[in-house]
Amino acid sequence: MRDAVLAAPAGGRALWLRGEAGIGRTALLDEAAAFASERGLRVLRAVGTAPEAGMALDVLRRLVRPLLDRHDVLTDSQRLCLEAALDTAVGTTPGGLAVAAATLALLSGTADEQPLLLAVDDLQWVDAPSAGVLAFVQRRIAAAPIVLVCAVRAEAASALDSTGAEVLDLAPLTSAESDAVLRRRRPDLTAQARAGLVREAAGNPLALVGTSARPEHVDRTEQAPALAAPSGDRPAHDFAVRLDALPPRTRFLLLLHALAGHEERSVRLAIEAAVAAGSPAAEDTLVAAERSGLVRLHHARLTFLHPLVRTCLVRTASAADLRRAHAALAAVLPRDDERRATHLAAAVEGTDDDVADHLVEVARRRIRHGGHPEAAMLLKHAARLSARPGARGARLTAAAHAAAVGGQPALAIRLLADAEVEGVPADSRPLWELTDAYVRFESDGDLSPAVLRLPALLAGLRHRAPTADDTARTTLRFLLHLTAVFSDEPALRDALRTELPRSGAVARLCFDLWNRPTRPDTDGTRRLRRLVAALTPEEEVRDAWQLLWIAAALDSVGEHAQLWHRVVQRAPYLTQAHVDLATCGDDYLRGRWDRCLTVSRRGAQTAREQGCGLHERLFRLTEAAVHAARGRQPEAVLERIESWAAKRGQAYVLRRITGIRAVHALASGADETAYALAASLTPPGTFPPQEPHFQHVFLDLIEAAVRTGRRAEALRHIAAGHEIRMGDIAPRHAFVLAAAEAMAAEGGDVHTLSEAAYAMPGADAWPFELARLHLRHGAWLRLAHRPEEARAHLLTAHTHFTRLGAEPWSGRAAAELRAAGTVVARTRPTEVWQLSPQELRIARLVASGLSNGQIAERLKVSPRTVGTHLYKIFPKVNVASRAALAHAVREAYDR
Repeated sequence: MRDAVLAAPAGGRALWLRGEAGIGRTALLDEAAAFASERGLRVLRAVGTAPEAGMALDVLRRLVRPLLDRHDVLTDSQRLCLEAALDTAVGTTPGGLAVAAATLALLSGTADEQPLLLAVDDLQWVDAPSAGVLAFVQRRIAAAPIVLVCAVRAEAASALDSTGAEVLDLAPLTSAESDAVLRRRRPDLTAQARAGLVREAAGNPLALVGTSARPEHVDRTEQAPALAAPSGDRPAHDFAVRLDALPPRTRFLLLLHALAGHEERSVRLAIEAAVAAGSPAAEDTLVAAERSGLVRLHHARLTFLHPLVRTCLVRTASAADLRRAHAALAAVLPRDDERRATHLAAAVEGTDDDVADHLVEVARRRIRHGGHPEAAMLLKHAARLSARPGARGARLTAAAHAAAVGGQPALAIRLLADAEVEGVPADSRPLWELTDAYVRFESDGDLSPAVLRLPALLAGLRHRAPTADDTARTTLRFLLHLTAVFSDEPALRDALRTELPRSGAVARLCFDLWNRPTRPDTDGTRRLRRLVAALTPEEEVRDAWQLLWIAAALDSVGEHAQLWHRVVQRAPYLTQAHVDLATCGDDYLRGRWDRCLTVSRRGAQTAREQGCGLHERLFRLTEAAVHAARGRQPEAVLERIESWAAKRGQAYVLRRITGIRAVHALASGADETAYALAASLTPPGTFPPQEPHFQHVFLDLIEAAVRTGRRAEALRHIAAGHEIRMGDIAPRHAFVLAAAEAMAAEGGDVHTLSEAAYAMPGADAWPFELARLHLRHGAWLRLAHRPEEARAHLLTAHTHFTRLGAEPWSGRAAAELRAAGTVVARTRPTEVWQLSPQELRIARLVASGLSNGQIAERLKVSPRTVGTHLYKIFPKVNVASRAALAHAVREAYDR
């Protein structure tokens, strides 16, 4: 963290502190804040809390409030956007991306004058919209003098978006470290007492310090009984003991304060609520609270000394006291404040249909603004409060659907089970069956429920008039598209086709590219650009998932990156996992293979932790594609995924596996195998409708055909490509077709057609295919006794392959160069990175484990200079963190 603070003027950094309760996350945040203040950074802090987790933008409001008077760094539209978003009295919230972009502009503009440290504690309890903005910021602060440090519970971290952040895991103290802490803090303890406390704390610093501070531990022997709670709960136990000693009126006031939240007026709100509850707070009430050592009173602000105090207050309060406190807070909050609804719900004992109806209305508002996760919890509470027959099952079903759309399949599964227990009414049964099919597909890739149910569900919906909140119809079309692609079931494609007359231009283009990809009138890239340019912000959100699928089919995901960033936090059916999957595929095609591997591995791990089996395997497939192209054996992974996919009828996944094997066979020189595999996907001269990515295997088939003496088959396939006007579909399609023509040419046409392919707009965007063409071209020129020209193309191929890490391919280029009279020295990745001598020295020192300060001392420069160099080094090496840089350098020098 100190390195990040010292390097802040040269560029930003995001860090996550991950660990169990009491491990010291808050203490480290305090240390970072103090260190940053000493170094001249401005510190902004905010804390997430469980009671306010459903309050949209609450944490963001507290974090940036000190900067809201900086109108000079914002445009008028940005200022109005933030004012509208952060005003709790406003009924509607601007779009997620607009708020995020305005927040980043505010932070960046302020940081240009004075670097910032943003410290966010208990990230797991930050409301979803604020978390989305923080995720947006942390992915983009590398170029701004901003350090973002977030503390998060270990058990909750996997459900959050860590993209762009370095995650630092805080391990428990060792026995020796724990003993040293006690020796410093409690020199009066006997060796036996210290040993007993060390065992009891089990490495948890707060448990260690908290238990040693209690008088009963001064002379404690090892025979004394240990506390029963697990180590992670020991700090909570210690706080609970102290809370029990408080006067009832003081404890109730603290409970109100805990439930009221972190805003500046929360103390006043708690005092007003105490009056409403008939338990007014006197001066001695606040004095007793401060004397407890659990809170600090300063300038009329009451602060908990540790977040666990707030948690303990809520967890240890009686049900009656909790209801009484929530009722009191609801009584003093304005009627249009959304928090009032949650307090009203928590105050109810038993059922209350009026409050339940109010929660449903709030949930519908949240859904309209992309707040599906919050809506799911509101609907779950509404179900609990419902007394009308069938209402519980219906609302639990609606909650499950909102959770599924919001990317929470595990929660959706639990809610569906609860709905079944309560009884699902007949008019909610279609939504239940649809949601069940959706989550089973997302969680395990199980296609059978969707295949069996969707045609009948679609037929039933056709007889119903659309409504403003007709989410079932939208979900059905989304799932129908997914299952039609993944299953190859003709009935599903036919059902999807029948919806086209009632669909818009976006849906029709999506259908064409994924179900009729070779239609001569597709003209996909231009159609997509026109559609994106004409969409309103509301249409962007509504159609986002289809736009992403269209871009993926056209190999143009990167072209519309800003669109995905705009909508990912608020668009239904479009989670960060979907965007990452598409971006990984785009990185693979554009030769950013190291980044592709990093994102794929992180995505697979996150998907596994969240119970999204389908996404996990799709990320693994992308990772396997990189290994295959590099000539490394991916078969073990492919066999596991193949077995999984075959059992579930995942035809699309099975086809991808075949394509990956074809590329690996080409890299390994198994040309006959490569041809057989590629031809099984697209037989020469044909383009099956179930192969939307036919362009991905096109050049593989041509190259394998040429290598195995099947030039006639190659030419037949190229002619078929011209017949369907493949070059008009998208730029990559056009380049692949041109490269294939050059690859299959003979005589002087090899040179002419290769030069034409190099000249195509954007040809450099596809380095793997481009390098293969240079290799083929250079080999032909060598055989044509044109060695100087041959060497130029072979060196270009060798450079591209080396940068990609495709060793079998670079080996072939080197062999051709030797045959052409040029010996190529083995190229280290460090040479390909094109680092300056000073940058290379710094990279190697990072790999040795030195901090920025230590590197600065070694090289006699400032830590800021080291940070500036690292900011330039990262993109050259294609990494995003110090750990990744260290790994890349060590791997390069171990070769």
